[in-house]
Amino acid sequence: MSAKHLKNLALIGVAATALVFGFAAPASAQKRSADRAETGEFGLQIMDFPGVSAQGTHGAAIDVDGDVAWGFSGSYNFTNRFSLGGEATWANPDYRLKLIRDNGAAPPTALPLINASLDVSTLMFKGTFNFLDGPLTPFVEVGAGWVYIDSNVVSGTPSTGCWWDPWWGYVCSTFYDTYSDTRTAWTYSAGVRWDMSDSIALRLSYGQLDLDSSHATSDVKLDAWRGEILWKF
Repeated sequence: MSAKHLKNLALIGVAATALVFGFAAPASAQKRSADRAETGEFGLQIMDFPGVSAQGTHGAAIDVDGDVAWGFSGSYNFTNRFSLGGEATWANPDYRLKLIRDNGAAPPTALPLINASLDVSTLMFKGTFNFLDGPLTPFVEVGAGWVYIDSNVVSGTPSTGCWWDPWWGYVCSTFYDTYSDTRTAWTYSAGVRWDMSDSIALRLSYGQLDLDSSHATSDVKLDAWRGEILWKF
């Protein structure tokens, strides 16, 4: 396990501890209510991805380190057990990319490894089912959406633009296009929900994000632990 991954786990532990000590004590004096029906929710979440590797054709491959992702969510509870909503997340993991050069008639040859950082963002729409009406309940959820990935690897020649800035005066800057793509994805997870009060709930879950990868030997699957705090309104 890398030092960066250990640091990410430590950040999750600190966040979880802050949530428990920050909200458990005040909530103990409040009424425990699981009346979720016909309420909206806004949530902040943190996720830990353990990393993933994928193989492509002719030996091309990518190895992505584990990282912490942050995001927010929104949903509407139609009943105490069923809700629909969406979420957006962001992560910036390091990765190593192995490219294979195609020389035409000559056998493909490997290029030097590329070390860079990915910009990964997701937009997912989900349905959630709570098994119990009470404040403490297991749940399952499924969803679909899109994943945007920017490799931060330059894809062409740079272009330079200049303009007049009201503060800095005449400014010139160079811009680079990078290899990026948007893919469809599916997600499913299971976890536990605790409605601490009429206005606050916590969720902890484990799930998987399946990313459509047409040029890899198989679709990319990302496992993740997720912690979330919800405000009900």
